Amino acid sequence: MDESLRVVLVSNRGPVSFTEIHGSFQTQRGAGGLAGALDWAARELGDRAQWIAAATSDDDREAHKQGATEDLPEELGYRVHLLDIDPDVYEQYYDWVSNRMLWFANHCLWNELDIDDFGARELDAWKDAYEPVNQTFAAAAAELAEEGALVLFQDYHLATAPGHLRRASPDQVILHFTHSSFCGPNGLGRLPKPIPKHVIEGMLGADLIGFHVAPWVEGFMECCELIGLTVDRAAGAVRHEGRCTWVRAYPIPIDADDLRERASGEDAKAWAKRFIEETDGPLVVRADRIEPSKNIVRGFEAFGQLLDRREDLSGHARFVACLYPSRQTLEEYKQYAKRVSDVVAEVNGRHPGAIDLFMENDFDRTMGALEVYDVLLVNSIMDGMNLVSKEGAAVNDNSGVLVLSKGAGSFTELGEDSVEIADPLSVSETASAIESAIDMPPQERSRRAAGLRKRTESTLPQDWIGAQLDDLAAIKAGKEPLTPPA
Repeated sequence: MDESLRVVLVSNRGPVSFTEIHGSFQTQRGAGGLAGALDWAARELGDRAQWIAAATSDDDREAHKQGATEDLPEELGYRVHLLDIDPDVYEQYYDWVSNRMLWFANHCLWNELDIDDFGARELDAWKDAYEPVNQTFAAAAAELAEEGALVLFQDYHLATAPGHLRRASPDQVILHFTHSSFCGPNGLGRLPKPIPKHVIEGMLGADLIGFHVAPWVEGFMECCELIGLTVDRAAGAVRHEGRCTWVRAYPIPIDADDLRERASGEDAKAWAKRFIEETDGPLVVRADRIEPSKNIVRGFEAFGQLLDRREDLSGHARFVACLYPSRQTLEEYKQYAKRVSDVVAEVNGRHPGAIDLFMENDFDRTMGALEVYDVLLVNSIMDGMNLVSKEGAAVNDNSGVLVLSKGAGSFTELGEDSVEIADPLSVSETASAIESAIDMPPQERSRRAAGLRKRTESTLPQDWIGAQLDDLAAIKAGKEPLTPPA
């Protein structure tokens, strides 16, 4: 990595969160591929990296007030700056706009959730919370970014921050990366005006815009065309306000060796042993947040439908679901969690014990299930990437079969060696895909599992962030990005 490189990372959640225990603050590392990949880059840069994030809990805010972040360079190797945002404003920015309007738009979930329209409350939240919070993040980045530094904004929570920073610092080199899917006009166009246009123009304040896979790049380009911008698909570029913004796909990988090491602990192995002993037929597994885009309810309905028509599987095949709650402050999510519980009760009423439902986050239990599945079901309606599909392929020791929706970003890389669900809204198609996976001959299972594992081992998180940094360096030097258009 370039010894002169300086980077300011900006995300809603930081690399650690704080918990107050007996008057002192302890840190917990951020979960997921995003935190791990960015943390690697920040640690490599050391004191040449800074990370800006919101204080997202009362403990975070108190730790910030008491200066607990001042100890993080010793722990992490780089500085972290927490923004103390008024809790009411944060709720509107995070829940009402980011995780309701923008998340649903990026995943085209309007029909799935029966959302017809938005009212004055959401528009006020955009104006009074989302935009001011994005301005706050942009102002913090402008203050901390030394001359020549790169600023990397992360995800839909900060869609308009690049535009705010561009106006404050016209020569700043800026990236915006969206980690969710981006289904295009069919999603974003359902938001009330002028929000769709402001989202696109805000993102275009960046010099480089990243998505995980080509379909999300295409969705963004279509939105740009709809508001009358000049789009060059061959070059992967959009012109706006006299500037060129490059748009690229960077599929995020996992660190397969690190994950296998973490999954090799005694607790994970104990769960794996338990799942094997309690199952006398094929074991189907899923691991997800309880999130409408994950399409969990239809997955359970499909399994029940399969058991209804296959007497040889009823009473023998078992479905272990490792789920955990998400965004329970939103009514749509509370209702969806109830739908998940209800459909499991329905299937188990017809086929007692068929589905074993866990609804708390337990890393060891999830790793144990992924290690021994016969079938891993990933039937997302739409997913930015879906790291579980890669994690399962990396840790499974049973030549397990991946059943994968075309709506998952990972299908671009893993589809060839998976059993495809072309239409994740079709319960019968999903049931047939699970059946095909269960009935797959051992030799074919082994071939596909080997192919999946090879793909998950081909790149590392540092390759992902490194490609973005190399492209930003090229743009800074007045050249095109090194990564080819999607």
